[in-house]
Amino acid sequence: MHKFIMFEMKKATKSAFFYILLALLVLVVSGYFIYNYIQTERVEDLIEEAETKVSAYERRLEERGFEKGSDINDVKDPLEAREIEINLKFIERNETRLQGYENHDWKKVVGEEIKILEYYFERFPTQAEEQVYTWLTHFSREVNLERNRWLRDREIRPVFPIHEGTELTVYDEVFDSEIDEEAAHMASNIHSSSGFYFLYRLFEMLLTVFGAAFFLFLFGNVMTREGLGQNGPIHFLYTQPIRRGTVFVSKVITIALVSLLTVLGVVVFSLLLGTVFDRLGAWDYPVLIYEPEFQFSFMPMGAFLLWSALLFLMVLVFCYAWLFLFSVLARRTSIAIGLTLAVVFLGVQFNDQIIGAYNPFLYFDVYEIITLETALVQENFDINLVNGVLSLGVSSLLILSLSYFILRVRMR
Repeated sequence: MHKFIMFEMKKATKSAFFYILLALLVLVVSGYFIYNYIQTERVEDLIEEAETKVSAYERRLEERGFEKGSDINDVKDPLEAREIEINLKFIERNETRLQGYENHDWKKVVGEEIKILEYYFERFPTQAEEQVYTWLTHFSREVNLERNRWLRDREIRPVFPIHEGTELTVYDEVFDSEIDEEAAHMASNIHSSSGFYFLYRLFEMLLTVFGAAFFLFLFGNVMTREGLGQNGPIHFLYTQPIRRGTVFVSKVITIALVSLLTVLGVVVFSLLLGTVFDRLGAWDYPVLIYEPEFQFSFMPMGAFLLWSALLFLMVLVFCYAWLFLFSVLARRTSIAIGLTLAVVFLGVQFNDQIIGAYNPFLYFDVYEIITLETALVQENFDINLVNGVLSLGVSSLLILSLSYFILRVRMR
């Protein structure tokens, strides 16, 4: 079996089309990294922003005839005194941030955001204090606070910006205006060229039904090139002292292994890009996980990426199972890929028509499964990673068994 798998791997990777698609993948990853690098908010820019704010507030004090360091009790007008006090507080806050940026003291930087939110929760301690689904919700503020505490306690360099307006969760459904909605989506669309965070954003784009389609094109001829029913190479293989099931199983294992190696290659390449041009980043950066009844937790980004890759590989196996079935039935690569894509896209499009946690088409939105966003929206927390792997695995096994049965009938 081992030698036959190695033989199949050489066959699967020797075509020019295979390398063209891999080159295209490298270009996509590189291009997306350049985009993230450009969009990343740099510490140098934050230093300049903080300095500008400090200067602006100091000018406001000068316009009021108040010098920084003077006694505010000397101001007789209570309204003016209140205004000066607010300006002094903003100056102090931005000077603290500035010191944190310059010294890379991330605890100090994050601490300022924590103070702002803790002050908010002193006034509005419960979700009942506001409309639940109007942005910015109490839930989103709480997530932002706990995320910043996670960063502070683990001394992790934040991915900027980190102010409360950057948090957009599934509970933020209502906006006061279209402008607010657009601003909220723009503010929450955070990029970073650090290794782990870039990989997190890259996987968000690739571990989807479109990523699965790419892999289907990559291995679309895995069965049809054997010339089923046309006296092709598979008939020669069947004259050798090997069992027919060995040929079929080795092909399944081969494309699963090559897919795994491709995903690992993307991981290594992405982390190298981030490390060389920026920094590696933090593997334990917090990723939001939804729970019932307005509860939530965080998962370290490294673990999140690992589970996401696992679920996506199971999605690929499920897609390959359909590809094998249609390859045996149609015997032409273009038809087999076309039928597989049709089943996949239609299944994903209408997955809400099949209720339950064991619908395999539910699990193509990998990130929404791992974060339990799909479970929250559908009010069914049985929709999770474990049931996803189980559902995709059992479905794939049944389809592959059917494919093998049909192949044996046709090869008699």
